[in-house]
Amino acid sequence: MGMVMLLSMTNVFAQGGTTGPLTWKIENGILTISGTGTMPDYSTTMDDPPWTTAPWGKHSRSIHTVIIERGVSNIGRCAFFGCETIDSVDIPNSITKIGINAFSRCFKLKSVILPHGVTTIDELAFVGYGLVSITLPSSIKSIGRHALSCPDISSITNLNPVPIAIDPNVFYGVNQSACTLQVPKLSVLAYKRAEVWKEFHVVAIGTVDVEEIPITNYELRVFPNPATGSCSIGMPDEFLYESALTLSVYDASGKLVRQTTLDNNGEAPQLKMGLEAKGVYVVVLSNGKKEYRGKVVFN
Repeated sequence: MGMVMLLSMTNVFAQGGTTGPLTWKIENGILTISGTGTMPDYSTTMDDPPWTTAPWGKHSRSIHTVIIERGVSNIGRCAFFGCETIDSVDIPNSITKIGINAFSRCFKLKSVILPHGVTTIDELAFVGYGLVSITLPSSIKSIGRHALSCPDISSITNLNPVPIAIDPNVFYGVNQSACTLQVPKLSVLAYKRAEVWKEFHVVAIGTVDVEEIPITNYELRVFPNPATGSCSIGMPDEFLYESALTLSVYDASGKLVRQTTLDNNGEAPQLKMGLEAKGVYVVVLSNGKKEYRGKVVFN
């Protein structure tokens, strides 16, 4: 009995601890990092393939979700390097900096939304295959070389009204002409003239015209419709075997209110908007090359 308890306690200890002024724990595949202050910088192991030397690194193959709680001020160098099973990360608006190689080789991380407050993305921060879409906040001031060297990326939303000057190699390996860059409506011309940014397919945020999509006979099937709180999305036949699909939701003004990457398991994806969602929304399902659009009413 004593031995069983000892083993149990050892396992609990191995799944949590401290790093700098912060605490961390892993439970059911969810890594939660909390506290106030700076996350330390880490390096990578000598293994093949390598992974982060952060204390959660030894458990990296069991982590699928990362939740960083408000109060943490940065994401350290190599913090999640090689954590190949992470498919979701929640970043609070207390974060101001994404460190070097912070999310490199996170192959299952398909979509990232950086909150307002992030000012710096260090070099090599998101290097590797997998990432399909990213949202950059209006607070962003600096993006390092190769920071977004993500060959699979097909959609970037940049909320900064003024295009910042960046190194030509920020998007190394990205097919920029085939990648959509959404920017504030009044900034489209500025981005089309700005070095590096002008190489993208630049469009205005909110160019989805709600009124152009009828409530019936739409391409993408959404049910029930009208809905309350949540609804299901009918998967188009040609997307049945796609592994990297992005689901975007726009409100009646054309503003992007939600974006997520779907794990296609053959079942109808669920869109959970919550009971507070009211009105008309446009739902866009994309594989990066083609998109289906539909309209849903939440009441």
